[in-house]
Amino acid sequence: MTIEQDRDAYVPGFAYYDDNILLLKATLEQIIRRTRRMETIRLLSLGVGHRYVVRGLLDTLGNRLAKYVIVEGSPEIIELFNQELAPPPNVELVHSYFENFDTDERFDVIEMGFVLEHVDDPGAILSRFRRFLAPGGRIMIAVPNAFSMHRLIGHQAGLMKDLHSLSDADLALGHRRYFDPVQLEALIAKHGLEVVDRAGLMFKPFTTGQLATLNLDTRIRDAMNEIGFGLPDICNGIFVEARPCR
Repeated sequence: MTIEQDRDAYVPGFAYYDDNILLLKATLEQIIRRTRRMETIRLLSLGVGHRYVVRGLLDTLGNRLAKYVIVEGSPEIIELFNQELAPPPNVELVHSYFENFDTDERFDVIEMGFVLEHVDDPGAILSRFRRFLAPGGRIMIAVPNAFSMHRLIGHQAGLMKDLHSLSDADLALGHRRYFDPVQLEALIAKHGLEVVDRAGLMFKPFTTGQLATLNLDTRIRDAMNEIGFGLPDICNGIFVEARPCR
């Protein structure tokens, strides 16, 4: 399946580029915190996207990465990746749609940050990639949250009819849906996984334009992100760590 997305939505200049980077920064921090006690890691990432998480994982995990496989279906995004990064030998970039990817390898961590909102059948992706987990392995999932505080406020104010509606920016990014926390956990459970832990990603009380007018200090934005980790139900994104049901 080809993900319909606008290449320009993944480079600086896109109206919500900075928002997306903040979400990815929070996602990367959660993955790093949850893998810091692992001496060696076999890692699989679904998608390259903005390249932010991939670069961060390479920089942070470094020599602990025994193997790193990245699956990406978009030639345009792969081109951006290759222009910006010369990956080390333990990194394999596979051009494949997620639905078609197969491997005999097994992974300690499978990272699918901001993937499930793009694909035709998110349940099929969870079922397929669950098979590639090593014993004790984890799938780490991040998705946009329909119940983000700024969306809840907009809905209450009558500015948004449906909390799950997609904006033009969502469509440019190739989004097909929003998840709310209950929907996400139900999907995970339906496909043989159980939630180990959750976190919120990027506490966002107002729209991007409204926040820009406040000209907030970087320390305030960082504090909002840190506080948001404990507020998964109302943050801009939801992070879930899951494992196969026992």
